Amino acid sequence: MKRALILSSFTLLAFVAVAAQQPQPQSQPKPQSADPTKEAEDKMRRCLNQETRNAQVPSDGRPIMSENAMGNNPQEKQYREEMERLLTIEIDNVKTAVKDVELKHKRLVQLYPKLQYYQEIILEDVPGAWREGDYVNSKKVLSLTYGAGQDGTPHLTCLVMDSMTRNVYHPDQWTRKLMRLYYPNVQMVELETHRHNFQMPRAGQPAITLEATSPEIQLRALRLIYLNLRTALYSMDMLIASYYDKRNRKNEWQINL
Repeated sequence: MKRALILSSFTLLAFVAVAAQQPQPQSQPKPQSADPTKEAEDKMRRCLNQETRNAQVPSDGRPIMSENAMGNNPQEKQYREEMERLLTIEIDNVKTAVKDVELKHKRLVQLYPKLQYYQEIILEDVPGAWREGDYVNSKKVLSLTYGAGQDGTPHLTCLVMDSMTRNVYHPDQWTRKLMRLYYPNVQMVELETHRHNFQMPRAGQPAITLEATSPEIQLRALRLIYLNLRTALYSMDMLIASYYDKRNRKNEWQINL
C-alpha cells in the first residue's frame, strides 16, 4: 500500500513539473481606440484623401472652372464672366467665415479644452417629417477638425457636412450624403453619397470633387458651406453663453439665506 502511494506521489510531481515547463499563452495587447477629442470616431467624417488635400489650385485665387463648364458661344462669355465673379465672392465669403470660426474657437477652447482639435455640431435632428412623399427621420451634423498651424495654434483643416435620412416605415431605405471641405482649398470639396442600394463614387473610383461640377452647382454648394459655418459660429456663441450662465448660477443657492 505504501509503495502504491509513493508511486502515485512521484507521478503527480512529474505531471506538475511538465505542466510548469509548458509556455503560458501571452495576453494580447488591447487595441487603443482613437481619441475622440482629436478626430472623429466615424472615418467618413475625416478628410483622409491625400490626392484631394494636395490638389493644385490657381495661385491668383480665381475659381476653378474647366473649359467645358460652359459653351463657347460668344453670347455665353458675359455669363461666364458673371459666374466667375459670383464664385470669387462666395469663395471669399467662405474664407472670411472660416477665419471668424477660428477666432471664436480660440475663445471656446479656453472654456472647453476637449474641443481643441475636434467638434461636432448638430444642425438638425428631426424624428419624423414628410419629405418627397416619404415619412423620414433626418439628422444633419457639422464636424470641424483642427490641426496645429505653423504658429502652434489650431487651424481648421477639415469641415464635413453629414446628412442622414431614413424611412420611418421602411427602415431599410436610407440615404447618407457627405461634403468634405479640405481647407484652405475652398473648392476642394469631396461629394460622397451612400444609399441602401448604391453609392457614389463606387469603391476604387476617384473622388468626385466640386470643381468638376457645373458653376451653378459650385455656387449653391459654396453658399451652403457659408451658411453652415455661420451656424457653427452661432453654436459656439451659445456654448460660451451657457458656460457663463452655469457658472453664475453655481453658488446662487448658497447666498439665498
